[in-house]
Amino acid sequence: MAALATLDGFGCTVRYSPGARKRAACVAERVDRAAAWLTERLGFAPRIRLSVADAADWDGVATVPLYGTPQGAQDHLRVAADDGWFGTELFAAIRPHLGAGAAAAVRAEYGEPPALRPYFDLVAVHELTHLFQDQAWPAYPGMWIAELHANLAMVGYTHEVEPELLPALRAFTATVDELPVEVTPIRELTDMERSFERGAINFGWYHFSLTRVAEQLWAAGGADVLRALYEHIRAGGGAEHPVLRRVAADWNRPVRIDVGG
Repeated sequence: MAALATLDGFGCTVRYSPGARKRAACVAERVDRAAAWLTERLGFAPRIRLSVADAADWDGVATVPLYGTPQGAQDHLRVAADDGWFGTELFAAIRPHLGAGAAAAVRAEYGEPPALRPYFDLVAVHELTHLFQDQAWPAYPGMWIAELHANLAMVGYTHEVEPELLPALRAFTATVDELPVEVTPIRELTDMERSFERGAINFGWYHFSLTRVAEQLWAAGGADVLRALYEHIRAGGGAEHPVLRRVAADWNRPVRIDVGG
């Protein structure tokens, strides 16, 4: 693995693989925007290290060897220097289950073959949110809660800062409607931690489903819900929060989530 170079001029510490300087600058600009947006809404400014690594350097910076999907933990955000293979393989697993209409919608948004980088660049905002969680929350509240909160941040950021990317966020998310239980059999909310037992497609089903819930929550309560959940977990709370109770009660039901008391 070659030594990663350092890129100055950003609010976060940035390192990048040889040849990835332009990509690193683009990612760092979004990370700075998203970090400022999250800091304003959550009242916390975390330490942020950003690594933009290519396939040769990925295993040296990442926690899991899934090249192409951003990863964030503690103070370190990792983003791929190119499209990577993870999104391609995930879509290859999803594609056989898409009806003609869903396949056409994906093709219209991402092209053929699908270029999913705009979607995964928004996932970097989700992963950035995990840095806010890891550095402020006293304990891990469980995967579905942490992932829902991170998705809520991703959705809110997209709505308020880069709304032109909402179609890119929603088109891949919508493939969840096509996934049969036979290929995504693990579906209980509290079983998300073991979804990878059935492959990335089952984890993807949870991620997309929670993105849908996050869209409902954002529409109902916006940044107030994002902050309320964050402060609830920061104070040592868990799934007893009214919003989380409603999410759990309505899981897998096609109903609108009310965020009232």
